[in-house]
Amino acid sequence: MIGVLEGLLFKNSGVKGWLSVVVLLFPILGIAQDGYNRDRGFDVKHYVFELELSDRSDSLYGKTSIDLKLTDRTDEIQLDLVQSAKGKTGMTVSAVSALNFGVSFKQKKDVLYINLGEFYDTGKEMQVVVEYSGIPADGLIIGENKFGDRTFFGDNWPNRAHHWLPLVDHPYDKATLEFKVTAPEYYSVVSNGALKEISHIGNGQKLTHWISSKELPTKVMVVGVARFAMDISGEVNGHEVSAWVYPQEREKGFYDYARATDILRWFEKKIAPYPYEKLANVQSKTRYGGMENAGCIFYHENSIDGKRGEEPLLTHEIAHQWFGNSASEADWHHVWLSEGFATYLTEVFKQDVYGEAAFDKGMNQAGERVKRYLKVNPKSAIIDTNIRDLNRLLTPSTYQKAAWFLHTLRSYVGDRAFWTGVKEYYETYQYSNAWSEDLREMLEKASGKDLKPLFDTWLYNPGIPTVAYTWEYDEASKKAVVQIIQEQDKPFALPVQIEVVSAGDEQMLHDYLVTDKEWKVEFPMDQAPKAINWSSKSLLINRK
Repeated sequence: MIGVLEGLLFKNSGVKGWLSVVVLLFPILGIAQDGYNRDRGFDVKHYVFELELSDRSDSLYGKTSIDLKLTDRTDEIQLDLVQSAKGKTGMTVSAVSALNFGVSFKQKKDVLYINLGEFYDTGKEMQVVVEYSGIPADGLIIGENKFGDRTFFGDNWPNRAHHWLPLVDHPYDKATLEFKVTAPEYYSVVSNGALKEISHIGNGQKLTHWISSKELPTKVMVVGVARFAMDISGEVNGHEVSAWVYPQEREKGFYDYARATDILRWFEKKIAPYPYEKLANVQSKTRYGGMENAGCIFYHENSIDGKRGEEPLLTHEIAHQWFGNSASEADWHHVWLSEGFATYLTEVFKQDVYGEAAFDKGMNQAGERVKRYLKVNPKSAIIDTNIRDLNRLLTPSTYQKAAWFLHTLRSYVGDRAFWTGVKEYYETYQYSNAWSEDLREMLEKASGKDLKPLFDTWLYNPGIPTVAYTWEYDEASKKAVVQIIQEQDKPFALPVQIEVVSAGDEQMLHDYLVTDKEWKVEFPMDQAPKAINWSSKSLLINRK
């Protein structure tokens, strides 16, 4: 995902378009770092979302069937669903059934409480059906596109799906799903998964049915309903790649979005086989520059220029299909596992396709964004569990600083170990959830190095290091003394390389992991060296 702030940062940097101690956890008690209640006592296996949309009003009718398995003995099910507010926006539940029997329920603010009527033991499987209606205030964006045509677009990140769907609105509980959408027959409907059915059902109505056989987090479960022009862009290892654009920009849109085929092919070679049934690239009304919905990416409606100027945006969102959608962060505050990877892999794509100069330019621009942001927000960290407004998690710290952290890890452990560890991390947590420490474990296994100092400091320390470097030669002791001082409050772990050039032009390279605020190293030498240099190319720092 590229947020509005990120889009502006990319735009201002000259890239075309909008893109351009460890914290203590309590999983047993169900307490998430974002304060979200995980202790629901059940695991959702499958959703069937039936929706009826109309041009007569913004009100929708919904019927959601939820297959679940109890993980605790319980007599109550709690789902996330925004309650109707004084007859304005929100959802009003009209009926609930469980195990084919009507059951009692109540709505309170953002929670639907369902009384099962009796206690059921752990392991019990059941289906719960919720019927409801209302006008969504958020999550499903209903309105006119830039050409004045009416559209409906799901836009769920971070936890806005429960404005229009009853579910568990957190990435930890993934499920397979279906969307069955009834709408006026002149609309096309695109969604996650594979197309099952399109039927004209009379009275000018059409039913469109999509099924995803892959477990998804709710943040990337969507439908897009609009007058679309659709083109099959190509195929990658049996996966259809398509473009869904406003008819008014049909030719330019088909051309621009067709680039996704080549990008998808690159990611399959770089990371792993594509994890979903198809890849639809959709022009939309998302509030973000792009939203990485699984197999159904939504791009902002001005993403088309007929010149493929938004290639970095496409690359970023396609990267999320592996990192964020399939291997998902276990908690919101670890969103860098999604956004940091997507940001970095966009630059790695440039490195492989366009060369080192393009990669260096992109990484330098990313570093400058971080530095500009930190001047105003010096306490920002990649992981900050004090943040409660989830939208405030989308900053250059979780995007560009996290990308630089990944580059630091790659440089420190080496290309082979880095990509081996990244691939094993993805394969292990595909269709599942991971913490930052899970990535550390995989990279340590691949490299044989202790990466805890790097993870602890770069993820949790605010800001970036400010580093002063000096060296001098002591004639009396015949030693060259190198000193590195970190001037910020908390020291970072700094992988550095010291190059010593002797009086006879002999070059010696020495690698260190600096973890102290003040650090010295001495080199016995009979004569003063010509130079002693240090390299921090892989580090995002302020040099003094």
